[in-house]
Amino acid sequence: MNFSAKLLLGLGLTLTIAACDRTPEPTPEAKPTFHTSDAYAPDQDARPWTHLNFDNDPDNFQFAVITDRTGGHRPGVFPAIMKKANLMQPEFIMSVGDYIEGYTLDKTKLYAEWAEVDEFIGTLEAPLFFTVGNHDIANQSMEDLWLERSAKTQYHFIYKNTLFLVLNTEDTPHPSPEAQELLAEAMVALDEGDMKEAIRIGQKNPPLSNYLSESGKLRINDTQRDWALGVLEENKDVRWTFVFMHRPVWTAPTPNFTKIEEALQGRGFTMLAGHVHNYTYEQRQGQDFISLGTNGGMWSGGPAQGEMDHITWITMNDEGPVFANLVATGILAKDEIPTTIPGAEFCGVAYDIPCVYSAPAPTPAEE
Repeated sequence: MNFSAKLLLGLGLTLTIAACDRTPEPTPEAKPTFHTSDAYAPDQDARPWTHLNFDNDPDNFQFAVITDRTGGHRPGVFPAIMKKANLMQPEFIMSVGDYIEGYTLDKTKLYAEWAEVDEFIGTLEAPLFFTVGNHDIANQSMEDLWLERSAKTQYHFIYKNTLFLVLNTEDTPHPSPEAQELLAEAMVALDEGDMKEAIRIGQKNPPLSNYLSESGKLRINDTQRDWALGVLEENKDVRWTFVFMHRPVWTAPTPNFTKIEEALQGRGFTMLAGHVHNYTYEQRQGQDFISLGTNGGMWSGGPAQGEMDHITWITMNDEGPVFANLVATGILAKDEIPTTIPGAEFCGVAYDIPCVYSAPAPTPAEE
């Protein structure tokens, strides 16, 4: 071994021994979540806060629910609400269907509609979980495309010991070619804002009216019913169950839906749907059944109860879910300064405070 090699070896051994002899530095103690260096008299209870029972249980979580974009969509609303959802920073986002207008066999048009939706939801920072709506799989071509994109029309998952069961309320025979053509014609009228013409097409054409009548009697087939019952049986010890669907089937329960509802007895659960474009709330079995408003879907044309664009914010804690409906126009970024928000005051029956604001008087019809 030459002199240089011996010197390097000696230096290496010396450094190694020195490192072994060095006393390791103590690991600094982690500071508690809440701490302050301010001094307070230990014999006094007075503090500039109410209590320190922070609601920060790691098993609790918050998520958002978005709702119908289509059914005669109002352009610009849905992408704006995606930005609002990002402001809220949910852990994830659920939805209740109707992303595209659909009701067409034209694959080129369908791909274009989904491309537009992908651009909108691509801005979301949180994961988005889909629910299929009638505008999404109105015929076999549309269902094939849905499966190509999303693999399943019904599914479930567990998050922090909470079951999310997502149903397909479009589980019906697809329309005949003749009925499909009439559906497409009605949807064109609807897209152009001509509700009366869309209704006329449905009422005056037996192939379409018969299809709509018969398909409404099923919604959830036997195979899906058995799958849902199996999921509920496998996960009967979860702390809560959320059931998501597009149509609020509980308003006209089918036998298969009734079986699923019966299987939920004895456990805490919540059902959420969309489709009707106005917010409704009721309790069955002491549990919440909620049909959400819109995220751009068409309204009735005049002020109607429950018509609002909103995000539903759900906090899951030890006692169950806590709900807050956030009207989209009230969710503002730090640089958004409103000039006015109609109806922004706390008033009405819920608060027992008279309302100063009121709906504007209707404009008299011109002679």
